[in-house]
Amino acid sequence: MSDQERNIVATGLALPSGLSRRVFLQLAGAAGVSLAMTPAVSRMAEAAEIVRGKIANQVSTPANDYWAVWTRAFDEAAKALGLETQELFHQNDTARQLAQVRSLPASQAKMLIGCVEPAGSLPTVARFCQDNQIFYVPSWESPAWFTPPDIGDYYVSFVTPNSIEGAYEVAKALFESIGGEGKVVHIAGMATPTDTYRTLGLMQAAKEYPGIQIVGGLRANWDREQARKVMLSMVTAHPDMKAVFAQNDNMALGVLSVLRERKLTNVKVSGVDGLPEGLKEVAKGEQMVATHTSLPPYGAGFTTVLAFDALNGWKPTLGERLLFTGSALATAENAAKIEAAIYGKDSKPFDWALMSRALNPETWDPQNKITAIDPDTYWGPFPDGKDRLNPIYKGAAESGAFSKVDALYAAHYKTGPVKA
Repeated sequence: MSDQERNIVATGLALPSGLSRRVFLQLAGAAGVSLAMTPAVSRMAEAAEIVRGKIANQVSTPANDYWAVWTRAFDEAAKALGLETQELFHQNDTARQLAQVRSLPASQAKMLIGCVEPAGSLPTVARFCQDNQIFYVPSWESPAWFTPPDIGDYYVSFVTPNSIEGAYEVAKALFESIGGEGKVVHIAGMATPTDTYRTLGLMQAAKEYPGIQIVGGLRANWDREQARKVMLSMVTAHPDMKAVFAQNDNMALGVLSVLRERKLTNVKVSGVDGLPEGLKEVAKGEQMVATHTSLPPYGAGFTTVLAFDALNGWKPTLGERLLFTGSALATAENAAKIEAAIYGKDSKPFDWALMSRALNPETWDPQNKITAIDPDTYWGPFPDGKDRLNPIYKGAAESGAFSKVDALYAAHYKTGPVKA
């Protein structure tokens, strides 16, 4: 390759847009510049096929610690993929949420990720995205028996951690910390499917410990200050409590502040989500004995990658339309290691570009455990409406639709901060 051609290739590879690269190659050819298919030119030709664009992230509020972490990771992942970003915060206001979604075509957004509230608004958002050709990958909340095939290809996948499993593992660690018996105050979150699943996980664990008595159950809506208010009433109502099961870290930290003010340092606490502050508390080996890190940076980045891949032609199989992302139990033994790996200074726990099948068709790596969701099992706790399940799922488990997905992602899972 001549110096002139080498300079042309370097210039073409530096262009940010796939369309720009294609136009660049066409203009070079029209100008009589011969670019033989050398390895460098081959790479440029492959890059020319990648489509970029704007991706929107819609969650409740960055004032919530979880969504603040999520939003930072979304920005990082989008940057790694060369995407323009748009931030939307609906403040759990349904009207505002829908108005923001309806503004996406005007902003030329091609992709959307995030979490709706309430879950019942998901079909409306998904239908709008389908009608306006916006690739949509929501997380956490979905009405029972509603699936992406109900809408179409632009509702790419629904992605969530396994909330029953996470709460079950945390609850067992909490019960063990108090010797398997005593009164445990339960502080619920917002009335969402995720909260229901976490309660189910708690109760599943409690069945294995006949000496445990679950009390309370008041809602603090995932909020630290509301959890403080609830805890103040629980201290009065149940002065003999041995532990508190809070259904996210934010509420667990509110609980801890009350217990410390009242000098109730013998009462153990657990949370869920594995946010930095919660992991640091668990690592101390004191009152907060466990949390379950749902890896919020991963949830944001993984859904961003799925939307990007869909924009570039990837079509998920039936088993990939509903996905569990892996999470990890954090106790005093491993919490510091997890916190450093996910949130430590200068840590880069995930390679977002490597996660992409559009960019790495053969060597893509999910960097976390990913498994298919069988809707019959997932929504089993909500039997009403089962007849609404899309008939495309009939016989899916028996045909291997879910087990094949599990095997595929396991085979590609090579690296990651919580890989055993």
